[in-house]
Amino acid sequence: MNGYLTPWANPLTGVTGWQVLTNAECIAVAIAGDSGTVRLDRDAQWHARIPEPTLAVAVTGADDSALWCQLANLPASCTLAVAFTPWAPLTVLQCPVSALPAGGTLSVRDVRITTRMGRTVRYLIPQFTPT
Repeated sequence: MNGYLTPWANPLTGVTGWQVLTNAECIAVAIAGDSGTVRLDRDAQWHARIPEPTLAVAVTGADDSALWCQLANLPASCTLAVAFTPWAPLTVLQCPVSALPAGGTLSVRDVRITTRMGRTVRYLIPQFTPT
């Protein structure tokens, strides 16, 4: 595994996208492409932010807490993990696990829930839709 892929939202605009955490600068730069940003944190981890709500991916496998995918713009040897707990696999996968590996799109589902106290809680849930 070469890194972790998580949904992300710009705190100023609210626009959803993706963030990758990896040890390899070359992977972070390739993932960010022309429209994303790359930075190095104090723990020597590279963060690439992609301001795209959907990504073309090939999902190679999944279990009860994560799925493994390859981005279309990266070599097939580069695998990223998408952790989706506390969500159930059926919430994230729009196909049965037995249908994997499969190509498709990975998108960010933006769910907002208002609590009884009137506070709005925002959840960014990854969602894979096969093509």
